[in-house]
Amino acid sequence: METSRTCKGPHTWSLALLTCLCLTLLTYHSASASLKAPSASPNSITLSWTAPGDDTTDGQASQYDLRYSLAPISEANWNSATQAVGEPTPSVAGTVESFTVTGLTSGTTYYFAIKAADEIPNWSALSNVVSAATDPEATSPAAVADLAGSNITPTTLNLSWTAPGDDGNTGTATTYDIRYATSLAVLQGWTGATQLTNEPAPLVAGTQQSYTVTGLHPSTTYYFALRAADEIPNWSASSNTVTATTLPEQNVPANVTNLATSSPTTSAVTLSWTSPGDDGNTGTAATYDIRYSTALITSANFASAVQASGEPAPKAAGGAETFTVTGLSAGTTYYFALKTADEVPNWSGLSNVPSATTTTLIESIPPATVATMSVINPTRSSLTLLWIAPGDDGTTGTATTYDIRYSTTPISGGTTWNNATQVQNEHAPSLAGTPETLTVNGLNEATTYYFALRTADEVPNWSGISNVPFGTTATDQTPPSAIGDLQASTGPTQGTVELGWTAPGDDGAQGRATVYEIRYALDSITSVNWAQATLWPAPPAPLDAGQPQSVVLTGLQPGTVYYIGVKARDDANNIAPLSNIDSAVAKFELVLDVDDDETTPDGYILSQNYPNPFNPSTEIRVTLPRTADATLTVYNTAGQEVATLVDGPLSPGDHYVTWDGSDSRGDAVATGVYYYRLVAGDQVETRKMMLLK
Repeated sequence: METSRTCKGPHTWSLALLTCLCLTLLTYHSASASLKAPSASPNSITLSWTAPGDDTTDGQASQYDLRYSLAPISEANWNSATQAVGEPTPSVAGTVESFTVTGLTSGTTYYFAIKAADEIPNWSALSNVVSAATDPEATSPAAVADLAGSNITPTTLNLSWTAPGDDGNTGTATTYDIRYATSLAVLQGWTGATQLTNEPAPLVAGTQQSYTVTGLHPSTTYYFALRAADEIPNWSASSNTVTATTLPEQNVPANVTNLATSSPTTSAVTLSWTSPGDDGNTGTAATYDIRYSTALITSANFASAVQASGEPAPKAAGGAETFTVTGLSAGTTYYFALKTADEVPNWSGLSNVPSATTTTLIESIPPATVATMSVINPTRSSLTLLWIAPGDDGTTGTATTYDIRYSTTPISGGTTWNNATQVQNEHAPSLAGTPETLTVNGLNEATTYYFALRTADEVPNWSGISNVPFGTTATDQTPPSAIGDLQASTGPTQGTVELGWTAPGDDGAQGRATVYEIRYALDSITSVNWAQATLWPAPPAPLDAGQPQSVVLTGLQPGTVYYIGVKARDDANNIAPLSNIDSAVAKFELVLDVDDDETTPDGYILSQNYPNPFNPSTEIRVTLPRTADATLTVYNTAGQEVATLVDGPLSPGDHYVTWDGSDSRGDAVATGVYYYRLVAGDQVETRKMMLLK
């Protein structure tokens, strides 16, 4: 439908006179049905269409709104689709238009649609919806050619190289795969070579990178190479090969000086000492050689002394070690000594040589071996044991001591028993036949544990190892609680929004969550459209429950309202419900003139409005030295657009524009300070005015 009125007056019209004296032409655009997607690349799709007119198929429209989505677009979901950035200004009706949408994901199908508007604006209906897929990424990173090794030690070396790109030598790759082998043929076969852990993330192409390889063996030749991959992943060829031989190990473990004996029985003596290191008193040694004899042990006769069986593996330097030497004769004095070796092996000197005398045989009947132990009541950190108490002599009387142990592997005796973890603070045995129970705490969740026990009398005579039941601790299924106090506000700098909230816990409101997921959108966020909202890539690490948290979202469109929500996730990947949704305007800063000169460097003039302050209307003079496309826009102090007074070409000379203090919907605005900005050609000028009511 069209409504028009003949306007009278001089041939040179200002927008204000046209607004005041003439009714605006109201014509609705026809929906474009010519949208096509003729070409694509891995990260962009080019669209083309026939330009509509300002009045259906005549004239020239004022603006386009081009949007895209991963799902088909309709009028119902138009607002939630992503708006393209930098859409072209419409050409004359019938002109073939084209535009390339960039920043897309490779190998992905997108849906596109467009609307056009005139200067009112009157918006067209939705165009036809066209779909197209971006090309898959095909270019792999370049092969690294300058891999080098340095700073070689007996167990480490440093690798360095120049980072390749995502596409050849351009951009940033996604992943490194660094491998080594002691055989060149194995490395060249790649799959059999050892892959390093915690490889660094690739940096931008051309950046120097390095990585320290640890856990190598002394005096060993190694071959190293790496490959790089992009996000597809397309893998590069193998780099040049680095060959390096680690240095020999020369530092020996320190001598043990505090070897001590305790708890002699008729056939056993317990030894204790502090573990030395791999190199002196640092690191972890590889082997103990524990020996005993009925004669004093010296360096000269150490090799002829009896070697104990089932010696434990050394702990890290400074660890408390214990070991029981069994198979001894009753009523006999024994001397004990040990030496320690590293992985070469380099052997320490002889330890101090303590002695102990086994007890005289008094009682030989041990407690019965428990065969009824079971595991019940799993929690995330504990399991409960049940068994029937044995006796002091077989199944009679009351025993003296329990030794209860657990491991993540089956316990069968010997080394597996010695290496198992002993439960602390075991209770004393009850009378034979009494049901016993014990809860073992401090366990890891979702982990299977094996349990065994031995019982001793007062001698002590030790029973055999019990049956070995097992149980699995429970899994964490409690998500963090939902954030209920999310607050969004305009950020401190251009294009930012600041968020604040109280940290939830790992389990409800207790503990500490593992990671936040923050998403934002131009429309309100719900649980239904959460996954379609834009993910903020740099959330802060969660703090302990109840602590205040904040983050500033950057790179947003200034003056635009954003809706924002947060979810928390724990270490078991339990996800909290969606937080409350809050919104804020991304900060928009207007640059004001700092002098009284009304003339821009190229002769454009934006005069101070008159009257100022004003009520109910004011007049703004715009002087152009030549014809130019011009936009005159009014903003409030929050940087939000209030009304557009001019949007189109203006001829040379003076133009007088009147603002009646209403917004783009025709509603009167409140008393306050407002800004008006002229954009003409490549010139921009902003001034301030005040409305008083």
